[in-house]
Amino acid sequence: MMMRDYHRRWDDPETVGQFADKSVGQFFRSETHFLKDIAENIDSVLDVGCAAGRFLDLLKHYRVAAPFTGIDVSPVSIALARKNYPQARFICEDALDCDLAGTFTLVNATGVLQHDPRFEAIIRRMLNWSARYVLFDVKFAAIADHIADIGVAYCGGAHRLHYIPLAPAKFLATLKKHADIARISFYGYETPLNDRTFLPEGIGPIASAGVLLEKGNRRLPELRIELPEFLQI
Repeated sequence: MMMRDYHRRWDDPETVGQFADKSVGQFFRSETHFLKDIAENIDSVLDVGCAAGRFLDLLKHYRVAAPFTGIDVSPVSIALARKNYPQARFICEDALDCDLAGTFTLVNATGVLQHDPRFEAIIRRMLNWSARYVLFDVKFAAIADHIADIGVAYCGGAHRLHYIPLAPAKFLATLKKHADIARISFYGYETPLNDRTFLPEGIGPIASAGVLLEKGNRRLPELRIELPEFLQI
């Protein structure tokens, strides 16, 4: 597997260690908010961008004991995941290149889509893998268009990483175009930027938001939107 330049951040020792040591209490509210509501319905899990596999601990916290598959681009993290969770299956590959058969009740991506400019393609892939739920988190700002240019919006470090604020109205309109989504839920709140995150001037506050998609046939998806007042949809 050939890693893209912006994927190399995930193999940096500091980044690997950060996610390898992540405890249940360190998951953001945007990452956990919807999980408690769907936990009893989960009987198989695919984790896209699984890092060292700590999402398994979060599932255990919510009493989810289901077959688990994780995908990640970092060979170092995948090696740690296989060592720490030998009962699970881990694949070292880019999700968009992974020819993984079958479907999963829950397809999850924690801390992934705000760092990859291919976020729309990844969501489509996740929907194809999902038998019921797709869960992920994003960053929203009060903007008319997404900002996915790593030259102006990024996390600094040895390997620069995209930091992608999405325009919530445009993002919602894109999700509505998927014929197989019956319900779209957003839950978000204002979140501060750390000193390694850089955005163009005038962007305003940023919201961390969890997104839960439930598959099904419906002419128009049901919407459940809970976002801070500075975001208008």
